[in-house]
Amino acid sequence: MKIARFLLVLLIGLALASVAMAESVQNEEFGVSLDAPDGWEVGSPDDKAVANFKHRGSQSQIQVIATRLMNPEVADTFFSTFHRTLEESNFEERSRRDASHGDVSGTEILYAFTHSGITLEIMVFEFTNEDTAWLVIGYMRDSEEEGHAQAFGNVIGSMSFAEN
Repeated sequence: MKIARFLLVLLIGLALASVAMAESVQNEEFGVSLDAPDGWEVGSPDDKAVANFKHRGSQSQIQVIATRLMNPEVADTFFSTFHRTLEESNFEERSRRDASHGDVSGTEILYAFTHSGITLEIMVFEFTNEDTAWLVIGYMRDSEEEGHAQAFGNVIGSMSFAEN
């Protein structure tokens, strides 16, 4: 009986700990810390991404990309090159608005592309912080957008930057 009670308390404690702790990602090169959304796995960063998150129940992904700028004007070139690539791949811009998530303000753009009856949406949030341009990109089916838009915003809102 004592063993069963101990195991029950242990399992409840482990369950509460896993719910309460969001996995955090730190990147020293860009001085940023951010949290993985609940139910999303942390993927390995690559040569262009500071963080990658993948939703366990779908093929949706959120990618965080940063690039150092020579000067603030270069940010426009960085952002426009990214958008031009989407448009050349037949993604249609559906909306564009100024937005804020937590302490981070920028521009949020939604793109869509339909092929074989499936619509893929790409949510893009772009902003600059000091000498760095940031793109947060969410890839998801249109049927998943409503549920994943909050996770997308939570990633951005969780971003904290070290002071230079």
